[in-house]
Parts: sequence; structure tokens; C-alpha cells
Amino acid sequence: MFSKVFRSFSVSKQVAYLAIFIALSVAANSVLGIELSTSNKITFTYTVCFFAGYILGPVPAFLVGLIGDAIGFLISPVDVYWLYGLTLGMFGFLVGWIMNCIRREDKGWLFGKAILAFVVGFIVITCFLNTLVQYSYAYIFLWGGVAQKTFWVYLAGRLSIQSVVYAVNVAVCLIALPFCAKFKQKL
Repeated sequence: MFSKVFRSFSVSKQVAYLAIFIALSVAANSVLGIELSTSNKITFTYTVCFFAGYILGPVPAFLVGLIGDAIGFLISPVDVYWLYGLTLGMFGFLVGWIMNCIRREDKGWLFGKAILAFVVGFIVITCFLNTLVQYSYAYIFLWGGVAQKTFWVYLAGRLSIQSVVYAVNVAVCLIALPFCAKFKQKL
């Protein structure tokens, strides 16, 4: 559940890399971002978790997503968003597993694995889990236990914004992936 690179590190180097990725996750979660509206912004937390998963492996990437989001929430708390730390950690775990457990290493497979990780992450994390968290929050706290929309209508409305956020993260990751692959080889 750790990448070969992460396992090759000394314990102090493992802690240092975790700390660096967690700090990047906090910055991406609470400082960096592009405001789209009062309740939506493009953040780069998926990007940080993607590279944590790719370089460090599933378990460290889960910790990066969970702890980075928790600290980011403490810096900039917003409603139910503390639950996203779990789903962001799950995204990092998923990416780490796909990127490190599928053993094909040629360049085409590297991009194929990345795209597979993003497609599965979009469906499982963004479309289902994160929407379920937000829908449940709205149902209980905003709508007073009376559904004002079905889950599917809520999902359709949410995906109009989240697709843009996700596409930006995917583009950044795919552009940076060759550089990250060279960096990982040097480690």
C-alpha cells in the first residue's frame, strides 16, 4: 500500500515527504483557488492528492487528502466540507492504487493509468460520494428534512460546476505528469 519509492525512503524522509504533500494540500484547499461564485471555486486539492498517490502510494495519499483537508478546514471552515477530507483521502488512495498497482510503465500506460484514475475518481468520488455528502447536508440542514430536489437533479446541477473544477485538475495533472515521472525516477 506504499509505492516502491516511498518504501525506499528512510522513516525521516517518509515523514518529510508526507509533511510536504500535506502542506501543499492545505495550501491548495485553503489558500490557492479561483473563485467561480460565492459558493464555488476551483481548487487544486485533486492535483495534490493525485501526485501524492502517484509518488507515495495509496496509504500516504489517503493521509495527505484527509489531514490536508482537515487542516484546511480549520483554517477556512465552510459548512459540511470537513467530510470532504474523507472523500479526498479516498481519491488519493484510489489514484495511488491505480498508478502503483497496474505494473505497465511505458509512457502510454502512464497516461492511460492517470486517465483511468481520474475517470474512476470522478464517478465514485465527485459524482457519488461528494454529491451524497452535499445532498445529505442540504436535506437535513437547509431543507429541514423535506427533499426539494431529487438526488439526480441535485447531481446534474452540481456537475455543471464540478466538471469544470475536475477538468482543470485533470489538465494540470496530465501536463505535469511527464515531469513528475522523471522526478519519481530520480528518487
